[in-house]
Parts: sequence; C-alpha cells; structure tokens
Amino acid sequence: MDPDRYGTRPRWQTLALGLPPAVLLLAIGVWWTLLSWGVIGDQTSQAFSIVGPIFAGLGVALGWVVLNRGRR
Repeated sequence: MDPDRYGTRPRWQTLALGLPPAVLLLAIGVWWTLLSWGVIGDQTSQAFSIVGPIFAGLGVALGWVVLNRGRR
C-alpha cells in the first residue's frame, strides 16, 4: 500500500481494532478446546476438538499481525 496516497493509520487505532477480536478468538478457542478435552464440564465433543484449536490459532495469528504491524 502506498502511504503517500492512502496515509497511515495511527498505532492506537490498529491496536484498538485488532486486539479485541484476537483476544476473543483466542478465548473462545481455548474454551472450546478445554471443553472438548473434558477439562471443563463432563462431556467431550468431537466438533469442538476440531474447531477450538483453529479459533485459538486464528486468534494468536491475528494478535501477532496486529502487534508486529509496521515494524519493518
């Protein structure tokens, strides 16, 4: 992206828009993963054991991108 043409977004805006969804994805992913392993509650779920780690990984990846953006 051309910063002269489009400008740059301030760092606080990037953090404010990117970190809450990253933390939410991570929290939901961890919750579902622990739920599927039987750590939380008494039931296990095959669907949560697949979807939970995917959500947690997406949350970590989004957080990594948001925190390391602009450090080139």
